[in-house]
Amino acid sequence: MKFSIAIPARLKSSRLPGKVLANLGGKPVLKHVFDMALRVKGIEEVIVLTESMDVVDVVKSWGGICHLTPESCTNGTERICSAIDLFQGDFILNIQSDEPFLGAELVHAMIAWAQIHEEFDILTPVYAIRDTSDIFNVNVVKVVLAHDERALYFSRSPIPHVRGMDTQQWLSNAPFFGHNGIYLYRRKVLENLKKLPQSSLAGAESLEQLRFLQAGYGIQTILTDRASVAIDTPEDLARARELIHTIRT
Repeated sequence: MKFSIAIPARLKSSRLPGKVLANLGGKPVLKHVFDMALRVKGIEEVIVLTESMDVVDVVKSWGGICHLTPESCTNGTERICSAIDLFQGDFILNIQSDEPFLGAELVHAMIAWAQIHEEFDILTPVYAIRDTSDIFNVNVVKVVLAHDERALYFSRSPIPHVRGMDTQQWLSNAPFFGHNGIYLYRRKVLENLKKLPQSSLAGAESLEQLRFLQAGYGIQTILTDRASVAIDTPEDLARARELIHTIRT
């Protein structure tokens, strides 16, 4: 089994343009993710994919591999699919370029799980939500699970709905899980993406994984103990700068 890492890095992100090259603790946000990816053991290659020559030039200055992909790609998975022939892996990890605090330990855990459970389409991490406010935060993606930990649905809305209970009691009366946006794909799943119909659910929720669910693919989950720290807004970047200062001091 061969594993590759893809890091889609769109410079012109809609909510925070330029975030992947924004300074975080003395180096770009993307460099934190790239360095972490290089620490993952047993990987065939780490390839950054972008629509910007600025990003290509920066990554190459680090000695990294970066390829230019079409601006028309609407999400990271489409960007990977547009360059699928570059990858040697039977399985491809899609690691977000805006999650600088992601640890290699989680990636190692996903690879170890895949090596034991070979029959799956997609693997992604989830975590137990412990703060009631996160249930109602549209930027926290929620997921409901089957008994075998397959994902049944992802949503920005609160799921499940706890009927007849005050919202402050929901967390103590039902399981709530959040989703960390990292994916381990079987290569054939990505190769088939172009054949999949567009998804009304993915469009409504702005969640790319729903395209696979709606087409009948299974998304298996693995439990982790903490939420990821993604940078989507200027406020997120400010918090990340505070966090990295705290970690270093």
